[in-house]
Amino acid sequence: MELTVQVEKTSPVLRKLTIKVPSKTVDAQLQRGLSEVQRSAKIKGFRQGAVPMHIVKQYFGADISHRVFHDLIEDAYRAALREQKIRAVGSPKIETPKHQTGAQEHDHGIAEGQDLHFTAEVEVLPEIEVKNYTGLSLSQESTDVTDSDVTALFDRIRDSQAQLIPASGGLVGADGAETSRPAKKGDFADLAFDGGMVTDGKVAKRADMKGSQLIELGSGSMIPGFEEEVIGLRSGDSKTFRITFPKDYAEKTLAGAEAEFEIKLNALKEKQLPALDDDFAKTLGYENLEDMRAKAREHLVTEKSQEVDRKLKSDLIAAVAEKNAFDVPASLIQAQTRSLAQDVAQNLKQQGFTEQMIQEAITTELPTLSKRAESQVRASLLLEAIAAKEGITVSAEEVDAEIAKMAATSRMDPAKFVEFYNSNPGRKADVEFRMREDRTLTFLLEKSKVKKSK
Repeated sequence: MELTVQVEKTSPVLRKLTIKVPSKTVDAQLQRGLSEVQRSAKIKGFRQGAVPMHIVKQYFGADISHRVFHDLIEDAYRAALREQKIRAVGSPKIETPKHQTGAQEHDHGIAEGQDLHFTAEVEVLPEIEVKNYTGLSLSQESTDVTDSDVTALFDRIRDSQAQLIPASGGLVGADGAETSRPAKKGDFADLAFDGGMVTDGKVAKRADMKGSQLIELGSGSMIPGFEEEVIGLRSGDSKTFRITFPKDYAEKTLAGAEAEFEIKLNALKEKQLPALDDDFAKTLGYENLEDMRAKAREHLVTEKSQEVDRKLKSDLIAAVAEKNAFDVPASLIQAQTRSLAQDVAQNLKQQGFTEQMIQEAITTELPTLSKRAESQVRASLLLEAIAAKEGITVSAEEVDAEIAKMAATSRMDPAKFVEFYNSNPGRKADVEFRMREDRTLTFLLEKSKVKKSK
């Protein structure tokens, strides 16, 4: 396509393109559009395909002008990017002040004999002259697993397999009824509650503040201060108290408000941990306790090695980023922030949060998510720049081999899994991108001075 392009560098990651498409190209596109309509137009009094051109223009000229206008802008913009070798990200901001045809924002068109003028402002990938990324001094934590680590894992496993039994040490009243000992932190309270909001000293009951629940005292599952009100009660005891919801409570109508609750401790329970012996190990699928201990240590070694590896790579990227400052396109940060927000929303939904609570939580966390997104985008851009400079690549055969490896461990049928990736070039590109990043990180680690902690 014939066109004239002027490029203005308005910031390190922003370009403004001033584009002109000559009238002869405009006329050719308009004529093509009119001819296409003429072949299929159905107008009373004329045979299909035989409508005179001036009638076609009269009936369809404005629509064709509008369509050609937008098609030419799209085509010319893409051609300008190719011609100027601009690596654009995100959508451009298009302005066409010379082609306004009406009062509305979308009233635009182009006439015969008229040049098309427009500007396109778009973000671009930064030009990173990456440097000082070899010979970095890093510290790697120890991957040793101690006996106390194994013991702590066993404690967590036993805790997950614990049974709840009536709390021991209760009293028998004069009427012969038995109560529990006083509730303490770590106990499980089977609690009935009925609450309402306090307004002008009066309590307005709320249906959503009434019910029953098994609460682990000290877990923080209730609003601050609620669980402390239960501590010291015995089974059968009742209590009325007032409490203030946190100012940052997810449901805004309750945030900072005072409430009153009437509670009754129906029953108090405590955990009974299973004995740590061969029988317990066998219930979990191990041959005996020694087998369980050996496999637990293997699991911890693998887990700790992965954790140490992740931290080492994170420290490496942070060190490289510190030595290579550059602007990051806002559109890339926004896209990554949306992706992180979707992950958070999905996780909260699985935990039973309502849509309103999810939206409020995401709004609260948005600054943190945006900061994390910027770090992730910055890391990817740095690694891509290093890979390009060092000639680090991944072949198509290596990508296929990786997909086959993934298919072997997938729950899907291997053939369908491979087809899922092969049918979409974008999915294969994602695999290639990840492999290239991993290969670049390995290269950087090999070129770094890593001191292992004892």
